[in-house]
Amino acid sequence: MLGLIRVITLHHEEDIHRHGALIEGHYGIQVRSRCIPDQPLGVYDQATELESIPKIVDLARKLEQEGCTSIGISCAADPALAEMRAAVHIPVYGAGSCAAHLALTSAARVGVLTILEEVPHLIRGILGDAYIGMERPEGVVTTLDLNTSQGRIAAMEAARRLKAEGAESIVLACTGFATMGFAVEVEKELHIRALDPIYSLGAAVSALNV
Repeated sequence: MLGLIRVITLHHEEDIHRHGALIEGHYGIQVRSRCIPDQPLGVYDQATELESIPKIVDLARKLEQEGCTSIGISCAADPALAEMRAAVHIPVYGAGSCAAHLALTSAARVGVLTILEEVPHLIRGILGDAYIGMERPEGVVTTLDLNTSQGRIAAMEAARRLKAEGAESIVLACTGFATMGFAVEVEKELHIRALDPIYSLGAAVSALNV
């Protein structure tokens, strides 16, 4: 069973399990979803990432105790990834890292679409020389901003800019893109591979379970 940690505070079970349900439906993996407390806007800058780390580690330990056989962090910045791996004795996956690794299997020039001011450092390190640049949707600051009509339009415009800059595939470096089903839209509209971080995490866990 995969324990999936949401780094935004949600109060309805359907919302908490939304990303877990995507993995269950696509890969047939049982998922237990939990969210960290007291972060209603999630992780979107250095301060909120630092705030989230001890909460994530504590939740990872609890999920391991509850019988989970792997842990996934539902955030493309992969906060607390190293700290979790040091704290538990089961495999730990970061959504952003998984998407970056998968992007390299199909393209030599990869762009990153993010809501942050900088590309998450783990994604940047994994992409290495394949990295061609990043774009940020105009007016989008938190994951909640994406799930609006204007946020969706701004995200597509940013993806289009990445393609124009030479990207052969795009890492969607925010799990909010999974919530809105954006990868399918990008591939249909721009005819370019888009790596959804949640499905990428699911693919990595599924490969281990083969």
